[in-house]
Amino acid sequence: MDTTDRPPFDPRRARNLISLKTAAELVEVDSKTIRNWIKAGVLQGFRVNDRLWRVNRDEVLALARPVLPDSPEGAA
Repeated sequence: MDTTDRPPFDPRRARNLISLKTAAELVEVDSKTIRNWIKAGVLQGFRVNDRLWRVNRDEVLALARPVLPDSPEGAA
């Protein structure tokens, strides 16, 4: 998982860092999905102690916003 080309780490954001398991439970996906989002660059991941991954809670929640239909009639 590559975290290059990212903005510098802001220590104030560290309070919102959660584990991949917690993030997955929060948005009801598998933890592998969270890892894939990090790999794809959709979500920023942080390494802790060269072993553990953490993600920002607010970023995870932003990815899981509801999708509204394009038109009120909807699809058949």
